[in-house]
Amino acid sequence: MSGDVRIGELAGAKEPRPAPPVGPALWQVVVVGVVGLLALPIVTWFGLVVVPSHNGALLLGVAVLPAVLFGVGTATRQGSALTDRVRLRVGWALLVATGGTALSGYCLARLPDVVPGPDGTISLFLLPAVGLALVSAVLTRPRVVRLPALALIVLLIGGTALATADRRADELARRLDRAGTEADLVFVTSLPGYGTAEPRPATASITFAITYSPVDGSGGRIVVWADRAGMPDCRPEPPGGHADGYGCVREAPERAYQAMRPDLHEYLVIRGDRLVHVRATRDVDRATLRAAVDNVRPATSDELEHLLPRLPLHLRR
Repeated sequence: MSGDVRIGELAGAKEPRPAPPVGPALWQVVVVGVVGLLALPIVTWFGLVVVPSHNGALLLGVAVLPAVLFGVGTATRQGSALTDRVRLRVGWALLVATGGTALSGYCLARLPDVVPGPDGTISLFLLPAVGLALVSAVLTRPRVVRLPALALIVLLIGGTALATADRRADELARRLDRAGTEADLVFVTSLPGYGTAEPRPATASITFAITYSPVDGSGGRIVVWADRAGMPDCRPEPPGGHADGYGCVREAPERAYQAMRPDLHEYLVIRGDRLVHVRATRDVDRATLRAAVDNVRPATSDELEHLLPRLPLHLRR
């Protein structure tokens, strides 16, 4: 009796689902990669012959690519569960087109930071093929194709991001060294009526400085720089001011005002172990100078990227 039950259970048990074939999935990925390899020449041909406009050719290429991929999905429908049916195939084509284009565009933007001096023409042809093929591989049936493709995409994005950050940090350090300063010695300010900061190279007496000019072209400029020094021995301003109009006045423990011959004056402010100078000619009044020093702060990494002079081509890695 018990033997009959076991036989019945075995007879009624569901058979394990066969593993999806790898061949159709790989064939689908290869065909999608070929489409990506031909994408740029086709768009270029449209731009030169059919639509004599770069933007028009690009828009036409963006519209045509999902249609071409839909045809590929129809011809290789066994490669993915998303290409079995027409409705799903439309979504598959859109996913591969948008995802592959985004991935290849990201890699193309990061490539110069990761691999110095790559052949731009080769990259333009190969990266769309790689991007489209990897995204289509993630959407295939067998895990042996999907999982490695997903791992490659993660490694590609993460690796290029880390390599880009490392390269930019190294280049920023070399730009700071060439400018004769350090990152924590670059200070900026903001002041109504004054325009975009302009860098000024280091001199024998002043380290790397930032110059601000009035937007209307009138009045003097304000120069901001810092060095590692202490506050000079300034005392409170005597009643009626200094007799000759020149001298150093301590306004607060961390801030002082200094009038210098013949026509310069400046504010000094302590920021940790740094002494920040905010200097201008006398056509910039003391109140304006005080407002500039109230807003002074260390430059951010993005501001350093903008302000520091670029390295010559022969020094770029």
